[in-house]
Amino acid sequence: MTSLRQAMKELAEQAPPVDLADTAIARHRQRRHARLAVAAAAVVAAVVAAVVAAVATTAGGVALWPRAAEPAAPQVVAEEAGTVRDLPAGAVGAISHAYLSPCELNHQMVTPTCDASEWRVVTRGGAIYRVREALVSTDEEPRVPIAISRNGHALAYYSRKAGAHVVRDLVTGAEVTSPVAVAEERIGAGSQLVLSDDGRYLAFDPHVGGREPGVIIDMRTGRTVSVPGRYVLYGIKDGVAELVRHVKTDLWLRPVAGGGKEVRFDGTFLWFSELAPDGRTVAAVEHMDLPKPTLTLLDATTGRRLRKVPVAGLPPDANLLGTGVWRSRDEVEIVVSSGKRYYSYAVDARTGRARQVAVYPQEMQFSTLTLPGVLMR
Repeated sequence: MTSLRQAMKELAEQAPPVDLADTAIARHRQRRHARLAVAAAAVVAAVVAAVVAAVATTAGGVALWPRAAEPAAPQVVAEEAGTVRDLPAGAVGAISHAYLSPCELNHQMVTPTCDASEWRVVTRGGAIYRVREALVSTDEEPRVPIAISRNGHALAYYSRKAGAHVVRDLVTGAEVTSPVAVAEERIGAGSQLVLSDDGRYLAFDPHVGGREPGVIIDMRTGRTVSVPGRYVLYGIKDGVAELVRHVKTDLWLRPVAGGGKEVRFDGTFLWFSELAPDGRTVAAVEHMDLPKPTLTLLDATTGRRLRKVPVAGLPPDANLLGTGVWRSRDEVEIVVSSGKRYYSYAVDARTGRARQVAVYPQEMQFSTLTLPGVLMR
């Protein structure tokens, strides 16, 4: 979960020595190193087992049309079993999530190889498909992102064959290739991809936190809008892009057609939700609250803090990974990890009470989870 890795690094570099961002990033790296250590331990165990055994023996052109956003239905996603099929042409149904398949040990069970890793999507009905056309990695970026619209209907990915991004509506079967060509070399470390709820707008940032600007592409007309490199794009909803500048945190709700203004918050925040149904509230996480699951509700029109909401009802070892869509007027979705599993919870923004709405059974220790409308670390 490293979509914000580059932004957090830049935040640490720009912040004063006493800034709490350093502490947050250190904790993040510790968790990341712990995951890598587990992976390394697994490889070492495989090597030892092999040695002991040896000694013992001696992307289309159809337009995507707007559709009202639909919150994902509460569910427990089915376990993966059997052979994974290729994603077929046409409609397969809305997507629950996507993940990058794990690196696998080679035939001698000694060293892992990621050559066969692939993006896979899971429908709300539990069907799993591999997306062979979706680029997985480049020399600069070991994990080339894909994106899912907030209603789960559309999927976006980079196609090496097309030399551009492709958006597929998996509910209607429509497919469109971006009219804007993107050289594979432009997909840098920490690249980002965001898809609007109707599949019309696709945002590509070649390097989150870098100087090179991102771009919002109108998939119908080919019109593009530049996004300043200092911003991280959290989402596009109803034709409005949600842009966040970290450190001295600014939020810019910028209509794709232009306009809007920056709002400065008193504090340093990450992991913004989409705009709530009231048209003014966003949920975010303040740096000082990173060790514990606490959301801060902010007024996106004035920059004022509304209130802090400690989250109750999560597993004791839960790590907050991101916030996302508002499932109703009062509930905002969060994503947490606990053990080797990832979970979605709906949090009541009034009481902080969390209820589980989905569990993702694939072990994500070696892979990456992508959810509709959620920018995760």
